[in-house]
Amino acid sequence: MQRIDQGMALTAAGILPEAKGDNAKELRSRFRHLPVQLHTSGLAATYAFIAARSSSASTDRLSQAYRAVAQQIRTHLAGKGMIDGELATAREPEVHREMLAALGEMDTATYTRAAREVTVLFSWLRRLADAVYPKSGSASGEAS
Repeated sequence: MQRIDQGMALTAAGILPEAKGDNAKELRSRFRHLPVQLHTSGLAATYAFIAARSSSASTDRLSQAYRAVAQQIRTHLAGKGMIDGELATAREPEVHREMLAALGEMDTATYTRAAREVTVLFSWLRRLADAVYPKSGSASGEAS
């Protein structure tokens, strides 16, 4: 039997792509800001941001990482019974509209619980990004 945080750590580790140099710095910075964005903007707005970033035609690592995060949010919330299971496997970009509708239709208690679940995932993404993507720059630290 696994603790909840073990499962989230494993999930977050599966989302983080391999990266080096400036790409690693960008990914670390983005993953570090997701918990803050979720706290200040809310789940629906944060998901909309992630969906917009993941829907770009680009195949760069950042877009792929956003796609993986959006997919994992849907998979996790579907696994908890908070959204329809079909949203976990639906194709992008159409799924984003459906997901935002599902978030908008949630009652307050379910929405709050969903936001909490995603907060835990984002916290693990931030922790692992800090551990996996090396910091570059001066010894005095970095502002990202």
